[in-house]
Amino acid sequence: MKRKLLVCALVACAMTLCLALTGCGGGSATNDKDAKEAFIGSWKLAGMVSDGEEATAEDIAMLDAFGMSVGLNVNEDGTCALIMFGEPLDGTWEAKSATEAKFTIDGSPITATIADGKLQMTDDGYAMTFERGEVKANSNDGDSKAASTTDKSTVAVDKVLVDDENCTITVLNKKQDWLDDCGYTFKVENKTADKTVMFMAEYGTFSVDGQMVDFTLTETVKPGMFAETFGYFDSTKITDIEAMKNVAGTISLMDNDTYDTIASYPIEIA
Repeated sequence: MKRKLLVCALVACAMTLCLALTGCGGGSATNDKDAKEAFIGSWKLAGMVSDGEEATAEDIAMLDAFGMSVGLNVNEDGTCALIMFGEPLDGTWEAKSATEAKFTIDGSPITATIADGKLQMTDDGYAMTFERGEVKANSNDGDSKAASTTDKSTVAVDKVLVDDENCTITVLNKKQDWLDDCGYTFKVENKTADKTVMFMAEYGTFSVDGQMVDFTLTETVKPGMFAETFGYFDSTKITDIEAMKNVAGTISLMDNDTYDTIASYPIEIA
């Protein structure tokens, strides 16, 4: 869940940045060949700052993995394409010097500068920095996105851990997902008739083969319904599903409206 929230925040940041940059521009162009050569080619996002918040290389890699790559293709014929989240926005461009150019993307002017081999678009606290590298637009069939989000390793488990009048908790498999997190896929069922419940791993209760390891699991389920959810270990401690042995911990069942604990379930997975 926290990873999805992070990606949403990055998307919002980039969208805000893109809108802010459309207010820049101006100046006369040059036909100097050397000036144009400095910009021609493919560029990929290397850094992003929005209102003082800076995206790390890991954050940008996560955008790429979700099929939301950001890049810039600059062509010799004066055309260009700003790739936002894998989708191209066509435009034109003109070099003003060997270090500055004016881009017009989707009808809006954007000024770009080059320094130390990197291309940057900035405006009042917002910045996108690009480095040389190819970014492709998403294909229509979505294959590139599917390939980037394929789980790396999955082993079936199919074990019922809890089954009472309140809920059923079944561990379906253990896996290493495409983000390298190792954990378990659970099927969690809410048997109550009138309560929306939250399944949550109790902090400080999980261990792997005798070692205490942080474990993240949070899922909300409406009355009489079920959900499949992924709970995962601290990736700095557990780097391979083969290490997931003699796992023990506690999962709480809580009233989602009052946050009162309905029950706590100690679980063990060999």
